[in-house]
Amino acid sequence: MKKQKDKHKCLQIKKSAPYSERKVDNLEDLALLIHAMDQDEGIRIRGDIKRFQGGGFIFVTKPDDRYCLNIVDRIYDPIKNIDTVGQNDEWIYFHNFEKVWDKLKNLIRNPLEAYAY
Repeated sequence: MKKQKDKHKCLQIKKSAPYSERKVDNLEDLALLIHAMDQDEGIRIRGDIKRFQGGGFIFVTKPDDRYCLNIVDRIYDPIKNIDTVGQNDEWIYFHNFEKVWDKLKNLIRNPLEAYAY
C-alpha cells in the first residue's frame, strides 16, 4: 500500500484580498443579484427614506432561508470624506424574493447607488 502524502503540507497560505465590492448599475441587475443571493453575499444600497438620516443605507442579506433588510442612518464623515453607518437601525425579514423586492423598490434612491459584496 502506498503511503499518502499529507495534502496540507503542500498548501500555501495566501493573504486574502482586501474587502471587495462591485457596483450594481441598474434595477434589473439588482433584482437578479438579490434573487440568486447566497449566505455569504450582501448588497449595500443608498436609500431614500425620510426617517433615516441621509436617506439611510439599506443592507440586503440572506442569512438563512429568508431575506433581511437592515436599514441604518447614513452619516457623512467630513474628516474621512466618506458616508458611514449611524446608530438608528431597523431589521425587516421576508420569506420570498417577491415580498422583499416589493418593499425594496420603494426605499431605493434614484438614481440607483448600490454595491454587491
